Amino acid sequence: MRAPLFSLFLVLAAAACTDEAPTAVPREPEGGGPIPLGVYEFTVTGIGDEAGTATASAVHVPMPMPGVSGVNASLSQVSGTVNMEEVSVNSVTEGARPRGQRYLSVNYRVRNATGTPLNNVTFIPVTNANTVAGTPFLQMRRFDGTPADTMVARRTVPSGVVSIVDGQMQSPLTDVLQVFEESEVAAIPLPAGITGIFPYGFVVRSRLSTADRLLPATADVNQLDGLLTFSFRIPLQPNDPGTTNGATKDAFSFTFRMLAVQDTEVRLTESMEEGQDTAAVRRLRDRATAMGATTVTVVNGSPATDPFVTDYPGQRQICSVRTAGPAGAPTTRITTQGDFVKLVVLRPGEAVDLCGANFLTGTPARPATNVPFALTIAAVDRYGHVIPVAGDSVLLSSVSGPPVELGVKTAMVAGQATINVRYLDYGASLLRATARRIRGVGPTIPVFGVTKSWSTGAATTNWLTNPNWALGGFAMSQDTVVVPGDAASYPVMTQNHTVSGLAMTAGSSVQPTLNLSFYDLTVAGKVDLGTTGTFQGTGRLILAGVASTVGGGVSNFDVRNLRVTGTYTTASNITVTGGRLVVQGGRLRNAGYRVRVRP
Repeated sequence: MRAPLFSLFLVLAAAACTDEAPTAVPREPEGGGPIPLGVYEFTVTGIGDEAGTATASAVHVPMPMPGVSGVNASLSQVSGTVNMEEVSVNSVTEGARPRGQRYLSVNYRVRNATGTPLNNVTFIPVTNANTVAGTPFLQMRRFDGTPADTMVARRTVPSGVVSIVDGQMQSPLTDVLQVFEESEVAAIPLPAGITGIFPYGFVVRSRLSTADRLLPATADVNQLDGLLTFSFRIPLQPNDPGTTNGATKDAFSFTFRMLAVQDTEVRLTESMEEGQDTAAVRRLRDRATAMGATTVTVVNGSPATDPFVTDYPGQRQICSVRTAGPAGAPTTRITTQGDFVKLVVLRPGEAVDLCGANFLTGTPARPATNVPFALTIAAVDRYGHVIPVAGDSVLLSSVSGPPVELGVKTAMVAGQATINVRYLDYGASLLRATARRIRGVGPTIPVFGVTKSWSTGAATTNWLTNPNWALGGFAMSQDTVVVPGDAASYPVMTQNHTVSGLAMTAGSSVQPTLNLSFYDLTVAGKVDLGTTGTFQGTGRLILAGVASTVGGGVSNFDVRNLRVTGTYTTASNITVTGGRLVVQGGRLRNAGYRVRVRP
């Protein structure tokens, strides 16, 4: 069972303001449970302007005190307050209208003058009768002072702190956003006039330590030990052709309210923005360890949910963070759509996903050499959405890895294009997708051996003819070859070959065979001729595997020339007819069968 949230009554003042009236000191209730003790109003002006400003003030409303007795029941007053001093208002714009967005962050220094140390203080947005329906915003205005479209407020969502450097997202501040389960915030009794509460908030950090969020009490007006940042991403408004510049419809200012709580559990959250910045992820992991975090919440797209990535301490994932609308019927979630900012390369079996690690889901297929491999290139935003770009095409190029044949430049339809590639050798392939103005490097695609079955699709005996193999590509050194019965014809080697393994399977009327001609077939693994398989020709079978087996065939395993350079155990009688058996640097262990060489 998770520890409860405990609230704190804070009085906040802007930089130039003096202390407000005395405030109540937070005390843990005798029976446990949350105690909301303060509602605060924040106003930001000059969004997108270098001269942006912010203020914060207390809203004096009666506080519910259910089940509390003793001194907390009367909320005994003490001298002192908690003051906030505005540091900066910053914004970064990414993307073009109508899908672009503006990242806003507001920073405060915090002084604790209550006379009591405080810890894990978090501010949670709330609604009342006057807020824009389903949002914490009392008002949101344009530059000219007129109300912004209510949809702007509904689509404004919390974020991590963001900077964009050379097209790459960075999140320079750690421990800003806090995300909760709906049930955790639903357990908080709401103060008078508050009609709803959201499952996210913003944390007061310690300026003095990364190991805790302690705000020591101080009477020194110059001792500001806490740091508070709140951050949102706000949609840019579309241009109206021939009439209105979209910038005139953007949000320029807003006012919203939050409830202050003090949490008895040490929680951290990895924002979606932090999850896309490897340096931010490292900082958050270090902070979670230093603070002894009991719960670390990750949200949509977190790389930490990949099964091959180490979990955070107490990791949990919440993929449906409500940011507008009531708890039972959210109208907006934290993953609101942004603009097309990158290309992702998807292998067969993969798809873009709003919740999955790195916004992907599915099990990717792996390519085989000489076989067409269909890659899908998707135009995406940073939040798991495929963006239906119009009039764009995409081209693939090789960054590193094995030689590869690449399909031609292809037009994107509904934000996606499919291009076939064909790998000509093994290795780790890295491909780059390039559209008209956006590039993206795909995942490393491992190209290694698969099982390839002979099929005689081209009706010839040529090993090197791709259609003669079931996958459409001839077998190479890391592949395991299967030669089945009842084929129309069988392979005749025209050069030396190496494979990873060899198996033959019986047919109902025609039995499998492989003609070595006068070449070498090197096998790096198991050789199993089944019950009816045979070799033809005067070529040489070289067994180069380690701790493997060899056997099978019609009555016994029969080959003209056999050389053993690996370590093998017999799985049937072995006969070398008319040639030589050579064991050179290897070992052939007879497991109760007969091994013979005859003229």
